[in-house]
Amino acid sequence: MNHEKPAQITVAYTPDSDDVFNYYGWEAGHVSLRDKTLTPKFERDHIIALNRAALEQRYDVVGVSSVTYPLLADNYWIMAVGNSVGRQYGPVLASKNYRTLAELKGKRIAVAGKPTTGSALAQMYCQDAELIEERYDRISEAVALGEYDAGVLIHEELLSFAEKGLHQVCDLGAQWCQETGLPLSVGLNLVKKSLGRELAAEICGLCQRSLQWSHEHYQQAFAAASQVGRGCAEDHIRMFSNDDTLYLKQDVRQAIKIMFDRVAELGIGPKLEHYDIIEPA
Repeated sequence: MNHEKPAQITVAYTPDSDDVFNYYGWEAGHVSLRDKTLTPKFERDHIIALNRAALEQRYDVVGVSSVTYPLLADNYWIMAVGNSVGRQYGPVLASKNYRTLAELKGKRIAVAGKPTTGSALAQMYCQDAELIEERYDRISEAVALGEYDAGVLIHEELLSFAEKGLHQVCDLGAQWCQETGLPLSVGLNLVKKSLGRELAAEICGLCQRSLQWSHEHYQQAFAAASQVGRGCAEDHIRMFSNDDTLYLKQDVRQAIKIMFDRVAELGIGPKLEHYDIIEPA
């Protein structure tokens, strides 16, 4: 199958320290594609916006919530590089006034969008709650102000909620890990199928080299990442820019399949019988 050469490669990721760190090598020009005429264009946006942009096929490379992928499988492949994985951690359900999942039955819980991995986990483990969309970086403040009974916190917010007088009701990522015996696939890095497998594999390898470059030149990449880290960049990079990000391990691949099955059970997306993971070239 012939594929039309794109004018440029459009790349979209969240405005968070781990993603900035992951892409710094490529974005700063320290690594590049073999075809120098294929220049990258980078954009940043919040995860729910990226999920919706992927549905419109707006980007060639895009980070999305894992639970969104079954809706995107016709047009995107999963890359084996650049994914966010939690091992005994993940999105945190926090509250000011409630301490147990049972107490939140029927209560109003803020989530960073529907569907996102955090909102899906809330559906799994806090059934019958009312999930309401809110900007992810405003959720902890809104819960502290009493606008919601609880909130699902992601990105750097899950590291700083105690400063706002909130306490952890449940680490939803740890809950998943304990239930399944597998890590949590929080976010997936996708590449558009229309680019063709050869270019997709090269892009996957480039994402890997970009992250390797950042680790090898840590202070330089960290300086860029810390500008968006809201004071938590070092911890956040440790959590989500690590060996799991560098290459998708077998237990994470098993967990992804279970997550996709849950997506269908929850009615978030279609049943996905088959999908491909692009390996780095």
